[in-house]
Amino acid sequence: MTDERLAVILRSNRLKKTTRRMAVARMMLDSGRTATPAQVWSALRPKLGRLGLPSVYRILEELTEAGLLTRIVRPEAESELCYAACTADRKHHHHHLVCTGCGRVEVVDCSFRRLEESRIRRRTGFKVTGHTIQVQGICPACGDKGN
Repeated sequence: MTDERLAVILRSNRLKKTTRRMAVARMMLDSGRTATPAQVWSALRPKLGRLGLPSVYRILEELTEAGLLTRIVRPEAESELCYAACTADRKHHHHHLVCTGCGRVEVVDCSFRRLEESRIRRRTGFKVTGHTIQVQGICPACGDKGN
């Protein structure tokens, strides 16, 4: 994604194109891997100078709300926040594949069918208003390494 496109997305979400926000977004978009706020902070602090960890948390959440990132649940560290770039169209519902070896994240196109929503409502009385599905596995590169 170009910086120009990134700036358009930020503006459309009422976010200013700041040096710190752009650096966090660029790091996440370029890596294609998961990262914790502490990892983002450690990587960018030497380049940006004054950058507080609370600012990194705030920026990651803003970028998530803007649809540029997604929160990732890691089975080995469920209590630790983790983020990854999300390159899918926000208007199109999608899910994520996460490599438990290297943290690579891929978008997978699959849908939670209305039939399932109806079945859930009949069985439980719940009206489904949303859902999140995340699939963990081993990517081809990690599989070739024997992970």
